[in-house]
Amino acid sequence: MKIIKKLLFLVISFLLLLMLMTKWNFNNSSAFDMISTFLSISTGFSITALSIIATSSFSQFLYSIEDSNDNSKTLLHQLIRRFKVSTLFFIFTIGLILIFKFVPDISDTIFSISIYPVSLRIILKSSIWYLTLICFVSFLNLFNLFIKFILRSATHRQ
Repeated sequence: MKIIKKLLFLVISFLLLLMLMTKWNFNNSSAFDMISTFLSISTGFSITALSIIATSSFSQFLYSIEDSNDNSKTLLHQLIRRFKVSTLFFIFTIGLILIFKFVPDISDTIFSISIYPVSLRIILKSSIWYLTLICFVSFLNLFNLFIKFILRSATHRQ
């Protein structure tokens, strides 16, 4: 089942990137400043949440519970891994935005798909939009996960 989910994710991702490079390729890079601000705040949230998790007594409890999917890891390992991966996505997307903003305009067509010319700039812009969607979903998941952590931490103290 996990392989099917990963395969489906890859196919949907490829199709979404393809649509962002062609049909949905609008002159919308002016929103990248707002996106980088959101991603910077998301990165700050992740680091702050990790700090709270690190100082919580509940994290010791999570460290004592083995992960059911991987017996070499604990629940604390999995929680930290999710925050780490999301934070790296946030930082990578900010990096792509910086590259997009500071690299000279490279608009030479590399190839065409139907009537849509695709350049390095279009690929970069489409990748940023795709990663922004991934980051937004990831941030919502982290936020919900952190809420669950706080609630479980509070009930564990009683």
